[in-house]
Amino acid sequence: MSARATARYVRYRVSSHPDGGLSVSVYCLADRCSWSVLPTAEHEKASQEMLHHTADSGHALFSRTVQDMAVVTLADPAEQERRAEANVLEYQHLGGAAEDAGTGS
Repeated sequence: MSARATARYVRYRVSSHPDGGLSVSVYCLADRCSWSVLPTAEHEKASQEMLHHTADSGHALFSRTVQDMAVVTLADPAEQERRAEANVLEYQHLGGAAEDAGTGS
């Protein structure tokens, strides 16, 4: 790695992946209760399951976790393009076709 590559500041951005969606999981916090809802995209169904568990057991305190899929991208579009071109050239140098690298050119 060159000194230029290690000294250069590159900004990244973290955002939700557009294909990821949100999932929710739920765990009952009552002592010795192992009730839970595994991660699901059906948020309303998870809420209904909590209501039913409370009605059946009297337990009313839950830990609810909402998760999304994250993606890290370069913040500078010019840097994204430069790296994409460099990746295609490197891939072609190794014997791959540009179509295989996902460029469509």
